[in-house]
Formats: sequence, C-alpha cells, structure tokens
Amino acid sequence: MPVEISLFDPFSASDADFAEHYGVMTAVMGLDHPRQSLPTLEEYVTQTRQPEAATRPKERWVAREDGRIIGSAYAAYPELENRHMATVRVIVTPTWRRQGIGTALLRVILPALRARGRTVVVGEGVKADASGDLWAREMGFAQTHAYVRQILNVPEAAPGLWQRPVSDGFRLERWIGGAPEELLEQYARGRSAILDAPIGDSTIEFEDWTPERVRAHEADLRARNVENRVVVAVQESSGRVAAITEIQLFASKPDWAGQGDTAVAADFRGHGLGLAVKGAMLRWLTAERPAIATISTHTAQDNAHMISINHALGYTTTATLAEFEADIAAVTKRVESR
Repeated sequence: MPVEISLFDPFSASDADFAEHYGVMTAVMGLDHPRQSLPTLEEYVTQTRQPEAATRPKERWVAREDGRIIGSAYAAYPELENRHMATVRVIVTPTWRRQGIGTALLRVILPALRARGRTVVVGEGVKADASGDLWAREMGFAQTHAYVRQILNVPEAAPGLWQRPVSDGFRLERWIGGAPEELLEQYARGRSAILDAPIGDSTIEFEDWTPERVRAHEADLRARNVENRVVVAVQESSGRVAAITEIQLFASKPDWAGQGDTAVAADFRGHGLGLAVKGAMLRWLTAERPAIATISTHTAQDNAHMISINHALGYTTTATLAEFEADIAAVTKRVESR
C-alpha cells in the first residue's frame, strides 16, 4: 500500500492519531537522542497544541502506511526576518527509515513552501553524522552550521558553581515578563549583541531588536502562557545593559526550563559578565522554582567561550546537531528525480 501524506491539525487530531504521532517522536528521540528527557503523552499533546509564536507559524504533516502514522514533519515560516526561508524538520520511525518515507514527506511539503513565497529551506534539529544527516545530503542540502545541546541536571548540580559575583562597576537587574521602562531601550540594544554570535555558513538573519520588537516579543510570550525571566548586567556609570540572559518556562513542562539568548556586548567582554548573569539566573530560578529538574540550551559548536561558560556552571554536552540549507527549486528537482 502506498504511503499517504496529509496535513496534521493538532487541535482536531484524534487521541489515537496523537498517540501514534507521539510514538514516532519517542522512537526517533530514543534512538538519536537517548539522553534527552521526554514528555509524557499528555504533556506532548499540550505542548503541540501550544499556540505558535505569532512571528513563526507552522504547518504539520504526517505519513501513514495502512492508516498508521510512521513519520511526521513540520514547516515554520518566519514572518519578520528571513521571510524568504522556511524551516523544516522531517522524522521517520526508525524501522521505516531508508524506505522513501522522508522523501515522500518532503515531496508534499515543498509546494507548500513555494506557495508561501519561500525560496530557501532550512533543515533543523538534525543529529550530526546520523541517518538524518545522510538523508539531508542525499536530498541536496548542505550543512551550514552546527550547535551543541547542553543540559543542566539541576538535582545533581553543584550550586556553588553558580556563585559568580558581578564585576565592580556593574549591577544586576532581573524581571519576569516585561522589561522595566527605564531599561527598555538599553535592553533592546543589549539583546542585539547576539548579532555577532557564530553562525557558520548559515544565511539566517538574527532579529533586529528595537524597543518595539522587545514589547511585541514579550506580548507574544504572554499570549502563549510562557514565563520569560531575564537577568541583565548594567554598567553603573553609563546605564548601559552590558549583558543579558533569559530563561523560558512552560506550564506544560513544569520540571523543564529552556535557555533563551545570552549575550555580552562586545566592548564589555572579558569581565566575567556572562558567568555573572547566568549564575544569578540559576540561583533565582532554583530558589523560586524548585520543581525545575532540567535546563536545556543550544550553543553554536564554534562558540567555545559560551560552551566553556556553560560547563563552568555544571552543564554537560549531550549531542551535536546540524543545520542544513538548500535552494527550494534545486531540492524540488532532486526529489522529483527519485
């Protein structure tokens, strides 16, 4: 029986379909990322039904054989920077790999990307040197970037590692949700320090942070019931925000936190501010949210300084992930020839 590809709507999907969708994810993660903690089925349903970021809507598809879901995919469409791109992830149950399922999904996805005016497709979350890496290259994708996943196992961590005082001449500020009005402009400027982070050969553009963009981002997080915690280092003499770090918490993952951006402005590097803001964040978070057991972060593989900061705070590196890019027209031609 031929494989059937169809859209997957998480809001109308049946319990049986969601269980199969979840089964694909857990089978893939269990093989490719065995050290990664997994949500329960109930948590997975809640997470998948979480409203998407307003600036990055998604479409989802599933592949079925004899009615059973054996693969899934999504495409995300940036609506601010990178409007020429779509970000895609395709996964297939391990026992069904190398049988054309991923290619069948991609064959259906590509017209949807073109219909939205996208010309470049980005593959994300691909485990380096694994089957997905090989398949992406066969489809004509080129690796442009690699990053490492680092995990902090909070119950096994040494809190003493987080005691990182801020340098003389700086003070720490923190908030949940919205930046204080008096720091808003400098916070937006501080966030823009991420613009010089290593991105390999990727053509993805970072966000252009302005006060208006910050406020829109904060509103979007509130609308999706995401708690955003921020710690910054402020230079006393100038009032400039010299370093920032953020953590995001989700009601559907009560024992997990995701590290957002961490950045230190170029002219303030070398003062230990990255360690100071991240250490302060960990002390604050664990004091107020003792249920948090895991904190996850992703860092560019060639950003040795940030990787070493995370190691100094107790994080361990659990996986290397690759990012791929390709011209949609070229990939379409490659897929149609198979």
